[in-house]
Amino acid sequence: MSGDGLLWSILLPSLIVLNVSAILLYKKGKMPLWGSGLLIVILGPIIALITGPVFLKIDHSMGGDGFGAAYSAAFIGFVIVGNGILYLIIGLVLGIKNFIKRRQVKQSR
Repeated sequence: MSGDGLLWSILLPSLIVLNVSAILLYKKGKMPLWGSGLLIVILGPIIALITGPVFLKIDHSMGGDGFGAAYSAAFIGFVIVGNGILYLIIGLVLGIKNFIKRRQVKQSR
């Protein structure tokens, strides 16, 4: 398998699992979006730190120097953290919107 295929075979399932979990938890009312975003931001570097040595070992076994493995792991980490930041921002905006909406309803009574 090529390096690109390995990168995408780790990144896409990770994003799908994290995004589906965040949306399901939000729809069930168990966790706000900003909380899921914060959790994803924390999990991003952990996933990158786990995949980095695996990619490095595979790269060294194929005769590489490891730079591609390091860049791939960093890319995975940055994409997952960016996804988490997006959820965090959307969750904060929705929370502020709901707060303002509730405040306007209380003032109109």
